[in-house]
Amino acid sequence: MATTELQAKQASELVPSGQLVTFTLDGVEFGLDINRVQEITPRTDITPVPGAPSFVLGVVNLRGSIIPVMDSRLRFHLPPQAPTAKTRIIIMNLAGQGTGLQVDAVSEVVRLEDFTLRETPPLVAGVRSDYLAGMVTVGTRLITLINLDKILDSSEFSQRQLLLESNTAAPAFAAGSYENGEEQVIEELPYVTFALGQESFGINLQQVEEILELPPVTKVPDAPSYVLGVICLRDQVLPLLDFIQLLRVEDADQIRQREMVILLNFGEAKLGIAVDSIQEIIRLRAEDILPPPQTLSENEASKFEGVVVRPDRMVSIIKVLNIIRGDDQQKIAAMGTSLLSHQADETLAVSHDLPLVVFRLGAEAFGLRLHEVREIIMVGMITPVPRAPSFIDGVLNLRGEVMPVLDLRDRFGLERKVASNLSRIIITPIGGVFTGLVVDSVDEVKTVDQRKLEDPPRVASAGANTYIQKVARTDAGVIFILDLQHLLTDVEGHQLESFQGKKRAES
Repeated sequence: MATTELQAKQASELVPSGQLVTFTLDGVEFGLDINRVQEITPRTDITPVPGAPSFVLGVVNLRGSIIPVMDSRLRFHLPPQAPTAKTRIIIMNLAGQGTGLQVDAVSEVVRLEDFTLRETPPLVAGVRSDYLAGMVTVGTRLITLINLDKILDSSEFSQRQLLLESNTAAPAFAAGSYENGEEQVIEELPYVTFALGQESFGINLQQVEEILELPPVTKVPDAPSYVLGVICLRDQVLPLLDFIQLLRVEDADQIRQREMVILLNFGEAKLGIAVDSIQEIIRLRAEDILPPPQTLSENEASKFEGVVVRPDRMVSIIKVLNIIRGDDQQKIAAMGTSLLSHQADETLAVSHDLPLVVFRLGAEAFGLRLHEVREIIMVGMITPVPRAPSFIDGVLNLRGEVMPVLDLRDRFGLERKVASNLSRIIITPIGGVFTGLVVDSVDEVKTVDQRKLEDPPRVASAGANTYIQKVARTDAGVIFILDLQHLLTDVEGHQLESFQGKKRAES
């Protein structure tokens, strides 16, 4: 068997479900097979246990089950960190027992398409390779798999049974019950819960393909009011719905933009729903779901599977297809397929559409071709580098990949500004090196007609004439289209190469 085939086989054994729950430690992404995850919950009160290993925080009472909780940082010999609002506890099934793993934050649920398993370096974000099973790619992201069996192999963890027995008043975690001496299996289904406005909702996780941060959205003419537009995800065009309108939820902050997208899969049809935030992943038995309130009309009640009472809130479990109006279902489903087929038809002929990511520096709008943009992220921690060239602000650690960062204001001769909540970093390849460009804000993905592009004026008001390739005139104003190859001089390009991270971009 070829090495590649062996690696692919190993990856499929580590992630048989094909889906990963990803979490972060020190900003680096790690992954667990979703089948090993029982629940994901916010951090709750943890009862310390005398004599427990140093990496065990204590135990939690989860609906009558006593669950030991490990601190992933201490387990992996990382510096401790105080819990934050993003701290989560992942309840896993380890050797038939429920065990909690406290992590800095849970990122997403992603589906693997490439099952090739890559070797891990001796350290990933300070975590020794002893605890790691390999690396896999999701699009351009590199996710490190945790080897759960290695955690169990630790001699320290032999004390776990003592933790489970430390509170005999509550039963140990079990997947079933016993009746007449025979084990009765209790079926539990996974659900993801999320926030919309001031309310909580849930969807059966079996319908979920991915959970990801909100990407750029392109508006669609003549769409229902609750359709935000379409998003592009790995060469697929998918409709994006705003459920806060469909469910008629009161939004305390009308201008706040949704932050996360839950990608749903209904056979051939796929769509995304925009939500405020992801709360937790839980497993529920049929009896845990109460009937919808009797005060609802028959039509409204048909939208809900029922309600679940959690310690701090009530969660409404929704039936997605019952929420979308019947006369809109076909129109929404066609948005993705028709746009894809239209895109394919144009590829066969000659396409004159040029999709641009439009961003702003001051009052002026600039554009990068959509294929030049790998990612758009919030402005995070930029680390200064001693003796770095003046045009480099510092470096950014993006999920284990170190890349240089440039401030476009400085490059264009504009006055520098302190980053705001609208500021973004656009990740793009320059001279074969993935590089972050700091901009004031990102507006949208807009399509322009290449046949109507004009040459740039002799002097641009932003002082960026050297870097402008073409000008697009739209109803909303002028967009200056950048030429990345002229953003740096030859000397600066060679200097930039010395700052490339673990992965080199394709030129």
